[in-house]
Amino acid sequence: MIMKEQITNIVIFSIKESCMQKNKKRVVIIGAGTAGLAIANRIQNHFDVIVIEKSNYQSYPWIYKIPLMIGLVFRKKVMTYITKREFTLSNGRKIPFFESNLWGGASIMNGCVHVFGFKSKWASVLKKFNLSNDDLMKSNDEIFSFNLNESNKITLMYAHQTSIDEAFIKTLNSRNFPTDDMGYTEREACGPLQNTVRKYFRTSVLSLIGKQNFSGYMREKVQYILFDNDGKVTGVKTDKGIREADYVILSAGVIGSCDLMLREKDRNSFLQNLSVGEMLQDHTNIRVNVVATKPIDSLNEIYDSFYKKLSVALKHFMGISTVMRGTGATSAAYLDLDKDGEIDTRIQILQFAETGRHGSSGNLFGSSQPSFSISITAIHPESYGNIILDGDENIVDLKFLSAEKDVELLTLALEYCFDLLKSEPISEYVLKIEDEEYIKNNPEKYIRDTMFSGHHLIGGLQDAVDSNFKVHNTEGLYVCDASVFDKYVASNIHSSIVLLADMFAKKFLKMLCTSNK
Repeated sequence: MIMKEQITNIVIFSIKESCMQKNKKRVVIIGAGTAGLAIANRIQNHFDVIVIEKSNYQSYPWIYKIPLMIGLVFRKKVMTYITKREFTLSNGRKIPFFESNLWGGASIMNGCVHVFGFKSKWASVLKKFNLSNDDLMKSNDEIFSFNLNESNKITLMYAHQTSIDEAFIKTLNSRNFPTDDMGYTEREACGPLQNTVRKYFRTSVLSLIGKQNFSGYMREKVQYILFDNDGKVTGVKTDKGIREADYVILSAGVIGSCDLMLREKDRNSFLQNLSVGEMLQDHTNIRVNVVATKPIDSLNEIYDSFYKKLSVALKHFMGISTVMRGTGATSAAYLDLDKDGEIDTRIQILQFAETGRHGSSGNLFGSSQPSFSISITAIHPESYGNIILDGDENIVDLKFLSAEKDVELLTLALEYCFDLLKSEPISEYVLKIEDEEYIKNNPEKYIRDTMFSGHHLIGGLQDAVDSNFKVHNTEGLYVCDASVFDKYVASNIHSSIVLLADMFAKKFLKMLCTSNK
């Protein structure tokens, strides 16, 4: 069991399985999140593994493990299990950005929607790291499963479908959009979403760990990495002391990993030429809110009624499919809006309408009227930002919508959604489209005034590592997390990070086994 301050476990070291049976090396992994724990799980029987995590909490109350209920954590006046920062947009508007304050990282906070992604986009990422499609599919098969009887896997289930989803999919079918697998499809298609959940509770990278054979330390922040005179890693310095290591794997996420590497550049002359903190990206998320013509058991209605809350909770724990199985997103469609032959946009049905993401502009769901919304994500943005240091703090400027193409695509997406909502059979559920005239008269202003972060940060260290994930001009220092992606391979990055981390871990084992023969 993971303790709050320190996790100490007897490391089971198999002489038969390990390639380092005579001289067990120590690996320090910085970050116990989506990537860090996937890596630790894969290499734990071959090394003396230590995972260092700066977050304060081992876990949250069981109620938040129900996928839908995680939304309540973001609405607390006093933040506990998450930390909140703000990004400033070009128009001066500030939007919230949330980071996990938990062992398990974003995987147990935002990792509910599952999307494998586009094989065509994965191809260049795999090529960069000398990996193959077989490597990718093998890791996918070993990590994710729809079989509830399989243990130590991230289990998947289809999102609960409602009458709104049925109308959404039928309307798209009438436009020659086939119903397809939303996890894999690379064509214009629609269908139910997939969630990382078992029968009642969400699954995450924590689900991969059967018997934990690594040590973990919480509430401990790495201040800098230790090198010898030749640029070889010797350990890390934390606020609790020095931890020696033969290898260090940096998996602290885009902000954490870039922050640490920027500080290392200031300290070490051999890192001066590294590209760090540049070419960051995030998905822009906008919504079209709709007031429905009749009750549809939307979260707006459920949230305002004790009896409806009780009813949906009872159904959930009886094993009946309900909206509680996910975080409110239930079905989706992929669009090629610029007609260049490649999917560029995802729209998805949300079983609620809210004022700002996570209700950040008002009450959680605004009103108790039957409502739903369409969420819009431009999957492959062309806007890039950066992260810089300002003393002890870091400043993240993602430069949302700085590329004209991103605004153009989102404008096309708004037009598409309006046309869709006025088409049968989904039009039968539309009483009013919120801000319809505002959107029609000035779509760009609406986009800039209502957009939020998709919480899908990538980049910043993609040019700082070689094909083995090793940091240039160093020995023993590796980076594997969202910061090494130079493009989006999917519309949601949870599975992308888990899969890359698992492939890296296998590659790491193979490299170290070969070099020590």
